[in-house]
Amino acid sequence: MKKHISLILTLLFCSLLSAQIDRTQQPKPGPAPIIQIDSPEEFKLKNGLTVLLVENHKLPQVSISLSIDTPLIFEGDKAGTNALLSAMMGKGSESISKNEFEEEIDFMGTRLQFFSRGANASSLTRYFPRVLELLADAALNPNFLEEEFEKEKNKTLTGLETSEKDVKTAARRVENLVTYGEKHPYGEYISKETVEQLSLSDIKKAYSYIYNPANTYIVVVGDFNTKEIKKQLKKSFGKWKARETIQMAFPEPTNSSETEIVFVDMPNAVQSEVTVLNTASLDKKSPDYFAAILANQILGGGGEARLFLNLREDKGYTYGAYSQLRDSHKTKALFKASASVRNIVTDSATVQLLYEIDRITNELVTDQELDIVKAKYVGSFVLSLEDPANIARYALNIKTQNLDPEFYRLFLQNINTVTKEDIYRVAKNYFLSNQARVVVTGKGSEILDALEKISFKGKVLKVSYFDKYGNTIDRPDYSVDTPNGITASGIVESYIEALGGKEKLKTIQSIREKAEASMQGMTLEIVSQKTDQNQAITEVKMMGNVMQKQVVNIDKAFMEMQGQKIDFEGDTLNEMILESAIFPELNMDLSSVKLMGIVDIDGAKAYEIKISEAKSNFYDTSTFFKIQTIQTQEIMGNSQTSTTKFGDYRKVNDISFPHSTKVSMGPQEIEFKSIGIELNVEIDTTIFQ
Repeated sequence: MKKHISLILTLLFCSLLSAQIDRTQQPKPGPAPIIQIDSPEEFKLKNGLTVLLVENHKLPQVSISLSIDTPLIFEGDKAGTNALLSAMMGKGSESISKNEFEEEIDFMGTRLQFFSRGANASSLTRYFPRVLELLADAALNPNFLEEEFEKEKNKTLTGLETSEKDVKTAARRVENLVTYGEKHPYGEYISKETVEQLSLSDIKKAYSYIYNPANTYIVVVGDFNTKEIKKQLKKSFGKWKARETIQMAFPEPTNSSETEIVFVDMPNAVQSEVTVLNTASLDKKSPDYFAAILANQILGGGGEARLFLNLREDKGYTYGAYSQLRDSHKTKALFKASASVRNIVTDSATVQLLYEIDRITNELVTDQELDIVKAKYVGSFVLSLEDPANIARYALNIKTQNLDPEFYRLFLQNINTVTKEDIYRVAKNYFLSNQARVVVTGKGSEILDALEKISFKGKVLKVSYFDKYGNTIDRPDYSVDTPNGITASGIVESYIEALGGKEKLKTIQSIREKAEASMQGMTLEIVSQKTDQNQAITEVKMMGNVMQKQVVNIDKAFMEMQGQKIDFEGDTLNEMILESAIFPELNMDLSSVKLMGIVDIDGAKAYEIKISEAKSNFYDTSTFFKIQTIQTQEIMGNSQTSTTKFGDYRKVNDISFPHSTKVSMGPQEIEFKSIGIELNVEIDTTIFQ
């Protein structure tokens, strides 16, 4: 009975409340709140080091950040020095070994990270005094050992080698170079040549230049006693000697005089990276700052923004299109709008990126768009205050960028005052559709002809040609130079013959293969089983446990990973069904394959055969063995491109199989070596369910 009475009273109250509300009128937003952020207590050590303290006793934990506000550094022929310095920091100190240092950090459950220009840590309150000692010791007395230097140097070189053919890596490298210039700190890049000539003395020299208390800031946030922490900081950092800060000179970046296309040729690309770039003068002190960040949010800040809605939702060119506006108080700010798109729509996507940038500079945004982005900023900013690291960053920004002390307290108020007219005004100043560089990185044989015909605002855009290192080159020649009589279908048939011949291959009704690879010191095992009835299962195991499973069963396919099952559909499903065959080329529609030309694959000449829009095979010109496959798949809403290399062909029952398979996902490459291939074995077909 009491429950019924309570329900009746509740409904009555809601009814009365509803009667008092005019639901034909949209509720008006209230005034933006003034954010309450604790003001840091500031003091300086005699050596010039600045300390900012924010006491907060809500939780028994403390976080500390040590940041060195060094002027931008141009490394030149020593590019890579700062990256190696970052890798060398935090490996113990002159008084404590790396292993002892790491063991103590692990014991306390502390997060302690170092980088080339500082460090940060967080811990429980009771451990913080010791954490502070360790941080100071490792920062001021780094353990620079030749053995560790060589190890980190080799890791860097390996990473560079692995990313050599990564399209995104090449795109970012050239984008930075053409935007900022090769003599600018943001325009240079690390190369094998610059890293190879580095020595440990270069690292020590860089450390001496960067680590200087005169431009160092320490921010401590959390549960501590101010009087005690001051004593500890003076004890740990008070003897650190200051020196003069040296400002390097470098040329200011300049924009193009007109919108132009910078084409970067990457023959292995299966999709294109399209990026529109320009620089501008913008920092947090600018009166345009709040309007500018909202304008960028409307243009390309997320799934509700114009670029995403146009290029993904409306056109289906890409899985995501976004923009960024990175302010800077040390050099020019950067505006960037980008998308990874299918080769066939590269030119169309380029036009749409420019169209949306131009549109926001020539017409007012809608009230709804402005309301959405304001609400998004309110939510994200309020949430950011829950993280002590952000509180520290805000305090540091005020000091290093000479901001108004009230900058973050009034952040939401300043966001709320931005109007549509403000968006219109600042968009014209910071999104320069008439002076942009459009960097397109991709496979020229498939996209360049269309790119050279792009017209924007009645004018055909100029195209410049670059290699993946940013060097200017002549227009690449993509004419197919193949011997007379060589056709795509003939190459595939020659591959089948090289394996053992069509009749021999058709006698194989099932296959089971096991292979192993080493990854991060652990053994990765892959077991693949197939039948001649379009059934295939591949299991990836580590320490006996199945980490991933991929199954094809006649007309269905799925993948299981980390407890999740993903069913495949559409083109991806069709491709997987084709690949489920023991020898896929036997069932290939040879009338649909296309010979793209001869390319270089790790020093070997290979015929490139386009199997579908998402897949290309490469066959050695002398042996006709398949030596590489590049394929794009949609997995969980994301486009993933993988490169698989085949080698070490050996015969099993008079049929040749590759015994080495290298799989690349982005810059990472894993080599699987076959440890057993069995033909015509009995397979329990229930495993394909």
